[in-house]
Amino acid sequence: MELEMSSLPKTWILDLDGTLVKHNGYKIDGKDSLLPGANELLSQIQDEDYVIIVTSRKLEYKELTESFLQENNIRYNHIIYEA
Repeated sequence: MELEMSSLPKTWILDLDGTLVKHNGYKIDGKDSLLPGANELLSQIQDEDYVIIVTSRKLEYKELTESFLQENNIRYNHIIYEA
């Protein structure tokens, strides 16, 4: 069975810790690190798609988290903290 995807823009809802980055890496290592395959997945997301990142991180880690995402060219439209 072959999966056919619509050519219309999509909304991506991605968990941060344990999906895109090492779980609790920002606490254990003092910084985040991308998991293997995360860049490959993210590079397949089209520019017109909408990206929502969810995380259980507290708002106190907002600056650290968003700096990491920016430094690693991870595009997103919205982040939901304390989810």
